[in-house]
Amino acid sequence: MKTYKQRFNEELGFDKDEEHSLKELKEITNIPINFLKEVEKRGYGAYNTNLSSVRLKVDFSKNSDLRKGASKRLS
Repeated sequence: MKTYKQRFNEELGFDKDEEHSLKELKEITNIPINFLKEVEKRGYGAYNTNLSSVRLKVDFSKNSDLRKGASKRLS
């Protein structure tokens, strides 16, 4: 299973794990940079405030341990 980044890079002929700056993404996709910044901000916010909504990078499943309260999570 490929990540969105890997599929994006494959479609456009980049190395599958190549990273792009917001400025590069703006030039490639013609999406306004303020939209790209908003998406990035929402991603960081979800990770920091609602960790149970974030999928694992390995298989894109949700970690059941993260759905428990902080005091009940396995260490």
